[in-house]
Amino acid sequence: MIPDTDKAYIAGLFDGEGSIYYKRLKQTRHNRPGKPIHNVWNIKMEIAMTDESVIYWVHDVLGVGSVRVKPRKGLRKNGTKYLTQYVWRCSFRDAYQVARLLWPY
Repeated sequence: MIPDTDKAYIAGLFDGEGSIYYKRLKQTRHNRPGKPIHNVWNIKMEIAMTDESVIYWVHDVLGVGSVRVKPRKGLRKNGTKYLTQYVWRCSFRDAYQVARLLWPY
């Protein structure tokens, strides 16, 4: 059971740093010849930020999704390097469950 304070904190993180992607795809079942093409919704939730510990904490608390490290190349205008970005992402049914969890906040 996730405490309400953690749910509210994650909802705030998602509001500031998160995004939702959805796309409608046409899909056929290759293992069932003759079956018609049907529409499938591809849904993804993502939080991206440079604070590694927060992203891993979100992953641990929610217990779903994956964490990806996204190294950044190049330099800013002032000559300093870009920081490494950490991305938590979940999709399909996991995204639906997380959205239901965070909705009241």
